[in-house]
Amino acid sequence: MESWSELLHDLLVEIAKKITSIEDFVSFGAVCSSWYSAATRDNFTQSTQIPWLMLAEVEQQNDSERWRQFFSLSSGRIFKVILPEASEIRCVSSLGWLLTLGELKANLLHPLSRLQIQLPDLNTFHDYDEVENVLLDYVHRMVLSASPAVTRDYLVMVTHGFGAQLGFWRPGDASWTAVDRWMLYIYDITYYEDKLYAVDDNGCVIVCDVNGPNPTQVNLVSSPPDGLLPSRNVQPYLLGWLNNTLLVVSRKGVQLTDAGTYGTTTFRVFQLDLRDKKWSEINNLGNRALFLGFNSSFSMEASDTNRCKANCIYFTDDCVDSYRSYAGGGGRDMGVFDLLDGSIDPHFDGRSLSLVTPPTWIQPSF
Repeated sequence: MESWSELLHDLLVEIAKKITSIEDFVSFGAVCSSWYSAATRDNFTQSTQIPWLMLAEVEQQNDSERWRQFFSLSSGRIFKVILPEASEIRCVSSLGWLLTLGELKANLLHPLSRLQIQLPDLNTFHDYDEVENVLLDYVHRMVLSASPAVTRDYLVMVTHGFGAQLGFWRPGDASWTAVDRWMLYIYDITYYEDKLYAVDDNGCVIVCDVNGPNPTQVNLVSSPPDGLLPSRNVQPYLLGWLNNTLLVVSRKGVQLTDAGTYGTTTFRVFQLDLRDKKWSEINNLGNRALFLGFNSSFSMEASDTNRCKANCIYFTDDCVDSYRSYAGGGGRDMGVFDLLDGSIDPHFDGRSLSLVTPPTWIQPSF
């Protein structure tokens, strides 16, 4: 044998099936064309992957092969992926996919396969405003009900518009569907038990049964008891949790102070039981960690092998109203918040700033 590229395809497939890290799997496929042919989704042994941090775009000279940098929490390495489809454009993420947002266009993009799914133009929302979208932020949040790589039975759900209202799209639809307007600004959304849940700026949780007979109807699930949630200078997040509960996470310190500074100071975590609508504050996530930012909020199990810290909140800078007052944009307010002692440590030591797409969590998948 003169070259590793001449290894039999069946042998390469067997090697590929032994790899459990997507990061290593991508490197395996990058060796040569014959190895790349074995590095297919069917040959990857699916397992829970530690999130990647997609860093802010850097200035590049070669327009034909524009790449994005990803920081691996598990290895501490930065690696490049050729991804011109995510160049000079706003991106938000869910389940390993990016929603790329231009002045009018929207697409789903898989950052590893570079598969794109064209979505309806944003102006199919009746309240679309070009002036409002001048910085590509007409859409604020996105969550997928399932990965399009796994099934065609999925929904793309977003918050959109000046008041951050709800909307969704399902394969085959010619336009976006706007959900009935809610009275307050909606900060975050999650898909849980086949329904779309959202949290507004008062911490109230609302629900839309997007798979039911009235998919555009919004109903109040529960309002937090008086005095439970902080009322000033906070930003809430929402995600599904264990035993038919939701977590509402309050992030404090995200707005500009009178001194012209901003930065996260603390988090508090509240649990809402969907059966009895009772709220309670929790101070221990067990062996899990939360990931918050311009991504659909999610949790994962921590372990020594994935180097993810238990009972911690990994956050990125999504404080749009604050970071736009700074040269370079967002990316300053990031870290790992320890719920036990309230300390904040960095998860990425470098500098990565952007007005369009600051560093964003990606759940790597095929």
